Parts: sequence; structure tokens; C-alpha cells
Amino acid sequence: MNIDIATLTAAVIKIFVLLGLGVYGVFAVVMARQEQLMARVLDETFEPALRFLVYLHLAAAVGVFLLAIVLL
Repeated sequence: MNIDIATLTAAVIKIFVLLGLGVYGVFAVVMARQEQLMARVLDETFEPALRFLVYLHLAAAVGVFLLAIVLL
């Protein structure tokens, strides 16, 4: 089995990119949870817009992670 340095480097970079995107996905989930907790405590007029943005961010983070799995 002959693996050259370029193939090994590319594989390591792909793994680190996927790990980084996974951590960012976890951050997006935590952000959505924090927004839910904040919405229970505070009664704001801009809360529906904020909730929409948080869930849009979560969907984008999951979408980018899935796209990276397919493309990488």
C-alpha cells in the first residue's frame, strides 16, 4: 500500500474541515436553545424575527455540513 504525502495531507485537511463544521453546527444548536430560553423570559416585539434568523442560521449550518460531507 503506497500512500503519498499529498493524499494523506488532503485526507487530514478534509477531516479537520468536517470536524470544524461539526463544532459550528453544535454552536448553532446551542444558539437556538439559548433563543428559546430567552423567549420564555423576555417578552420582546422583535422575538419572531429573531427566532426566524436563529432557525435560518441553524438550517444553513446543517446544510453546509451536509454539503461538505457530499463534496469532500
